[in-house]
Amino acid sequence: MTGVLSGFFIVWALIGTGWLVGRSGVLGDTAHARFVLNRVTFFVASPALVLLSLLESDVGSLLGAPIAVAAIAGLITGGVVFTGVRLASQRGNADVAVTAICASVANGANMGFPIATYVLGSPAHALPVILFQQAIYTPIYQFALHTVTSSSRPSARSMLRGVLTNPTIVAAALGIVLVALGVQVPKLLLAPLDSLADLAIPGMLLAFGLSLLGSSPLAKDDGYRGLITVASLAKLLLMPAVALGAGLLLGLQGHALFAVVVMAALPTAQNVFVAASRYGASEELARDTVLVTTIGTVLTLLGVSALLGA
Repeated sequence: MTGVLSGFFIVWALIGTGWLVGRSGVLGDTAHARFVLNRVTFFVASPALVLLSLLESDVGSLLGAPIAVAAIAGLITGGVVFTGVRLASQRGNADVAVTAICASVANGANMGFPIATYVLGSPAHALPVILFQQAIYTPIYQFALHTVTSSSRPSARSMLRGVLTNPTIVAAALGIVLVALGVQVPKLLLAPLDSLADLAIPGMLLAFGLSLLGSSPLAKDDGYRGLITVASLAKLLLMPAVALGAGLLLGLQGHALFAVVVMAALPTAQNVFVAASRYGASEELARDTVLVTTIGTVLTLLGVSALLGA
């Protein structure tokens, strides 16, 4: 539990620094500063971190049971919430879809890498969640959002292009190939990547701190409070519970089991709000669920730590 508290202290200290920097105005326009930080971390620093993490880890153990747990937890949680909200309410298709997505998509990059680093000891523990979501789940939920908000459907080619041009997927594929072939990359070539990778986690957290400026979750009742509650509870309680059950069934124990449950307990990904905004679907619901779960995940992870004795 001390590790969880220490890890969260570092995470929230960096988030707070981002908020203070944005509040001070030293970066100029906050929206532009956040845009630049997000783009640099997404297209430059995060791929470097993913590649180095794969080169320094046991790829077989990461892509075995952990990625299976990530898939099981995400798909089951999303399916249960979608079905439950559909049957128990009269909400529209967009509201139902966004609630299910909020409940089942974890913030594997912006929060996953920092939590994996400071709480679990290695950023590699975030890779199974990130790879599953980026390569498989994101195309699925974007297709669902497009379907409920438009009369047309995205082509398979455009969806495949989105996956293959994702810098995280490209870096992961390169890392897996290098490890599989037993290639030893010279340290001189890795040195620049090390420097870029060091930028990833602080950049993500500073950008998230900037995004909190002016945010007031649940301050105004837009008719989404019930759905926000459902999505938040499912994300912080149901998804980790499913991950725990799946991990036990797949034979995970000790730190490996703790790691997959921690990753499932991460807050709702900011990408969900980005996707909701893009498709004009329940944006306030997505935004507030991201904020509520980002705060609530602290309590969930303390509970997970106490339960699993990590």
